[in-house]
Amino acid sequence: MKQAKTLFSVANKDAHCAAACSHELVPDFTRLAGDRDGWMAHRRRLSLPLSKTLAALLRTMSDRAFVVRRGVMLEHAPGTRNPVTWVDCLAVTEFGVFVIDRYDWTGTVKRSLDDDELLVHDKVGVVSVQTSPLRRAKPALRHLRAILAEYDCPVQSVAIFAPSHCALDPALPEAILYPSELLHFMRTRLNRFRASHLQHLDPVRLAAHLEVRCVDWGKS
Repeated sequence: MKQAKTLFSVANKDAHCAAACSHELVPDFTRLAGDRDGWMAHRRRLSLPLSKTLAALLRTMSDRAFVVRRGVMLEHAPGTRNPVTWVDCLAVTEFGVFVIDRYDWTGTVKRSLDDDELLVHDKVGVVSVQTSPLRRAKPALRHLRAILAEYDCPVQSVAIFAPSHCALDPALPEAILYPSELLHFMRTRLNRFRASHLQHLDPVRLAAHLEVRCVDWGKS
């Protein structure tokens, strides 16, 4: 945790707001800016329902072990201004590792001409441009894929949007979805893995490998 605090102290406010991943957290960050432990605890509380949903659906899919962590911090770019990446939920399964972040955008979310950006249409007709969650997750994906290269382990990102706040256009990438769609998404990944791999991964071994390489392994 001491290392995590040190890394947080060298990252600027914009980096924290980007890691927060959702509009409603900007004022929360301002309030908690002087309290890193408070900021992380707040994020983990918000991610608790998602982590419970994720664990429950993984249990229905297989009797094999899995690991779900809340609030994992990765040092993806040591020595830079923003060296860390925050992950709301990290799922380590027999068929891959999943970086799952929650979003509370308000409005209708649509594609833009740029794959790295999304358009958010609010109720009064104002359109804003937001960085795509899949683009935001790329540093974490690159870092985890490098760490897990020896295991031939798929690493994917998922963005979960609250249906009470927004509407997702059907043309969005399949990894941008509502909580109710997560089970189908994960089943599809499991079936794809089974079709292309001879044996399942060992989630416990993968999690142990990741834990010692994370700045903060989060909460179970």
